[in-house]
Amino acid sequence: MSKRVVAMILAVAIVIVGILMSTVTTVVSSIFTDSNTFEQDLQPTIIEKGDASRQIAEINVDGEIMDAGAGGLLGGSGYDHQLILNQLETIKNDSSIKGVLLNINTPGGGVYESDELYQKIKEVQQKGKKVYVQMQSLVASGGYYISAPADKIYAGPQSMTGSIGVISQSTDYSQLLNNLGVKTNTIKSGAHKDIMSPTKEMTDEEREILQSINKDSYDRFVQIVSKGRNLSEAKVRELADGRLYSAKQAESNGLIDQIGYKDATLKDLKKNIKAKDAQVISFDENAYGINSLFGVKALYKQIRADIQQATSIIHNKSETRPMYMYEG
Repeated sequence: MSKRVVAMILAVAIVIVGILMSTVTTVVSSIFTDSNTFEQDLQPTIIEKGDASRQIAEINVDGEIMDAGAGGLLGGSGYDHQLILNQLETIKNDSSIKGVLLNINTPGGGVYESDELYQKIKEVQQKGKKVYVQMQSLVASGGYYISAPADKIYAGPQSMTGSIGVISQSTDYSQLLNNLGVKTNTIKSGAHKDIMSPTKEMTDEEREILQSINKDSYDRFVQIVSKGRNLSEAKVRELADGRLYSAKQAESNGLIDQIGYKDATLKDLKKNIKAKDAQVISFDENAYGINSLFGVKALYKQIRADIQQATSIIHNKSETRPMYMYEG
């Protein structure tokens, strides 16, 4: 089989998959257009009985911090960005909730989504509620970004954290296309309209442009850590070269407050809010209503997530934007 035939087959396959993705997305969206079907008030689940007038709410941040719905067949992540934002908003407006425990396990994620969570956490704190973080196996980059404003950060003895910085990537398969005899025709209004296109080699000028964008996100990250951890910007920049830190290293550098597991963190939080018998609650997806019991909402979100992830792979979208992400 000649290279040209192979190239034609690949091109046709990409077009067909793209059409299928677009069609399925349209059908799924039309089926679930009524937002009231899925967006109902969250109801709490009691984890630990106690004084209901002085509650602690637990939130689990587990998986890549990306707004792509709940984890689907391709991603495998259980992270749901909109659900967590909704949980924080509910907590902010509930006067009986005095403290929040964030259980975090993430390599990071999008700069936009990370900042959304950061802002919502700050809103919760502005209501006089204490926010504690329990770092689990890995809390890197965007995970540390959302941890920085916490009143106190705990990490397990074997936790890894840090990776303070920004990364953006794109795949260059222009040489592959050339070897297959495939040419792309691009009509653009400006020299940099197709910057980071996977069908062409990146120029030095384009690299400088993208680096300047990353610098803005990096500078903001440094400021967030400096303010949240009461460290000088100079000190943060020394630490923020992208590396990971062990729990012991993070503690000695002021990135966390204490090494310990969840029981110790929760005990400390109860002491801080002066409620040793505080009731501990959580908000999970099943609290959205009767539709969730039949799996309708979960199925919809899984389909949506799979479509988004597959489309990103086809169009090379998942790598091109700046990310607060550990890529190890």
